[in-house]
Amino acid sequence: MSKQGDAAYGYFLKGYNCSQSVVAAFAPQLGLTEEMALRLSSGFGAGIGRMREVCGVFCGMVTVLSLVYADPADPQDKSRMYALVQQAAELYRSRNGGGSIVCRELLAKAGAKTTTGTAAEARTEDYYKKRPCPELVRLGADLCREFIAAHPEGRHGIYREED
Repeated sequence: MSKQGDAAYGYFLKGYNCSQSVVAAFAPQLGLTEEMALRLSSGFGAGIGRMREVCGVFCGMVTVLSLVYADPADPQDKSRMYALVQQAAELYRSRNGGGSIVCRELLAKAGAKTTTGTAAEARTEDYYKKRPCPELVRLGADLCREFIAAHPEGRHGIYREED
């Protein structure tokens, strides 16, 4: 487990959504303030706006990897970034126990509610018992850390190694 994995887990338990938890865990390495990281990723939680589509953890991972690897000045960079995202998706699918990057599928596999809508559920003890989300945010941040360590090529100056 990584420092970022533990931080992501802690953010989720404080009430932040899954995407916010992953991105905020990397804020120091990305040169972001905690507030900016939380704002940047706020709409991606609960399968993007609680629509239960693409898992917020994976959205957070893509945000982190985009900040680390994307080169907006290079018009050919899209293909490289898409390939990196696809590699990260395969890694997340293979390690998350649900074999998916879709929120409702991951929740259903764990026996949790898959309802959509705008109202966030109360974070009760029962909520945490039924959801894979706290462990998934830890996993997502750990996987980002592993991915970044395994792919030093192509990193841009925005990413700073831990002290």
